[in-house]
Amino acid sequence: MSAIVVRRRDVVAAGGDSSTLEREARRGIFVRVAPGAYVPTDTWRSLDAGQQHATRVHAVVPRLAPDVVVSHESALAVHGFPLLGSWPERVHVVAPRRERDKVDARVHQHAMALAPDELGDVDGLRVAVARRAAVDVVRRRDLRGAAVLLDHGLRTGAFTRAQLETAVTARRWVQGSRRAAVAVAFADGRSDSPGESLSRAVIHGAGLTRPMLQERFPEVGPLIGVVDFWWPEFGVVGEFDGDVKYRDASLRRGRSPEQVVIDEKRREDALRASPGVRTVVRWTWADALRGEPLLRALTRAGVR
Repeated sequence: MSAIVVRRRDVVAAGGDSSTLEREARRGIFVRVAPGAYVPTDTWRSLDAGQQHATRVHAVVPRLAPDVVVSHESALAVHGFPLLGSWPERVHVVAPRRERDKVDARVHQHAMALAPDELGDVDGLRVAVARRAAVDVVRRRDLRGAAVLLDHGLRTGAFTRAQLETAVTARRWVQGSRRAAVAVAFADGRSDSPGESLSRAVIHGAGLTRPMLQERFPEVGPLIGVVDFWWPEFGVVGEFDGDVKYRDASLRRGRSPEQVVIDEKRREDALRASPGVRTVVRWTWADALRGEPLLRALTRAGVR
């Protein structure tokens, strides 16, 4: 992300006119992401919210003290994690020499310590390692937001459950550590997307029976599919229906969105015909985010 940031000082050092950047920002050609730091507007719009925050981190941090460490949500953005909800407006860093937090319009400097093995380097930035950043964030989030972060880290190998447990234990006196411990125990790297993680937390919070995850149908023989959720005691298959599978060309594997819909229908018909399956329930990101539509669909299907 640092490569896409155009800095005023670099333009001046190359003999350019720094006022040109401001003029082009006013014309909409550049987006000013921090004092003296700009990104081409088309590039900025092509980034998702997490990538935009990571870009802002790269723009802001070089202006701070050399010993600061990118932390909390900002570290997770740099590490490429998803986040439930909006990314923070401020860049979060640990400032080891500070005695108390300092917050201004662009930066939240945390007065806290990081162990040597909690420090890493990403694209030239000093960054808290993923396990430490994740634990610091989930201490302040509900189970839904925590599951999205922790499931992703376990699934991608960014950390192990044992590493998370060690990180929580090391900060057991800090506010929110008990909440973090509950979230770590609940986390499951088999959740294949943020939408599945969110759904799993909503199902758990409602007290419904815990589903099996990523089950193969059938167990032996020609593959019909691997389902997101499976309740064998109720004969219910659950599928999180993220629209990325229809929009993302890399996931469509050369198929049109219409063909993906047809293939999904055929797959669902084959699942319904499988022994032990009574029904297939599908839901969207909006259903999982609201919670109630997802739970209503599952209970109507017979999940208790």
